[in-house]
Amino acid sequence: CIRDRYQRRVHGGSTIVAKDGKTTEYPVELLPKEKLVDTNGAGDAFVGGFLSQLVQGKDIEASVLAGHFSARAIVQQPGTTFPGPCTYA
Repeated sequence: CIRDRYQRRVHGGSTIVAKDGKTTEYPVELLPKEKLVDTNGAGDAFVGGFLSQLVQGKDIEASVLAGHFSARAIVQQPGTTFPGPCTYA
């Protein structure tokens, strides 16, 4: 069971995570505008990627990177579909 509390904000191309009164900024690799198709589901995709690593005991940075990967994949597709098998390692 995850008992820690986290708060996430996206601001100016970064994800900011607050935990235990400390904030950490994680830059987001910007996607070229021509690859952006649909932003629906991007936040949910981030949370899914983030939690997939957190529940495996990965640290916050690894979890955020997985969230970025998931959100980046989703926004390049129409609707809320994943492009195929996950290639995140």
